[in-house]
Amino acid sequence: MRQIEIWGDDDADDRTNVLKVLIPFLLCGLFLSVVWFLLPVGGWLFLFAMMVAYVVPPLGRESVIPLCILGGIPWWLAAFTIVFLDFAGGLFMAWNFPLLMRIPRVGPWISRFVEAGRSFLDRRPWLERLYFVGLIAFVALPFDGSGSIVGSIVGRMLGMAKTEVLTCIVIGAVIGSYAIALGIDWVVNLIPPGAGFLVSISIFLLICATLLLTYRNHYQRPEAEG
Repeated sequence: MRQIEIWGDDDADDRTNVLKVLIPFLLCGLFLSVVWFLLPVGGWLFLFAMMVAYVVPPLGRESVIPLCILGGIPWWLAAFTIVFLDFAGGLFMAWNFPLLMRIPRVGPWISRFVEAGRSFLDRRPWLERLYFVGLIAFVALPFDGSGSIVGSIVGRMLGMAKTEVLTCIVIGAVIGSYAIALGIDWVVNLIPPGAGFLVSISIFLLICATLLLTYRNHYQRPEAEG
């Protein structure tokens, strides 16, 4: 199995550690400042609410991006926002993993997750050869917990370097976010201009129901076979 990288503090001083915590949040603030000049006030507030909804579970990109597009946010901006949040989240995890390990409940959960994953990979060494492409696919596919946070933990579990993990997260986020955004934008363009908001919501609920059924079938099939 690949050597697990420690992702330690790198002998950084206190000032550097503070910057590592603050920079991802400052980047998000800079992003919101730029978007302020691109959207009306109502659109900016709506996008900010969607960003919070994405960061705080349970909403994922498969829900946030359609809501953004139906709410009037351009498809490209909705997708880029999610990519940016995944980048900021991956950067925070890469720089502050030891800090998270010291947080009660969070640290023990991460440790159990990593140990279980390492045992799983020890029994399936062939999976290691697919680690880079596999992590990209894990982040790109709209499964529960497949964003930058869990993706960073999986990357560490695979023994990947910080730059490798962050690269996989960004590539996966670009593929997953823009695929969803383009698909939803295509569906929205099929709606007649005078159809109204209720028709748009009905189509969105239909899409959500389809995703939910796909999700349930994916996770219930192994249980039924077992």
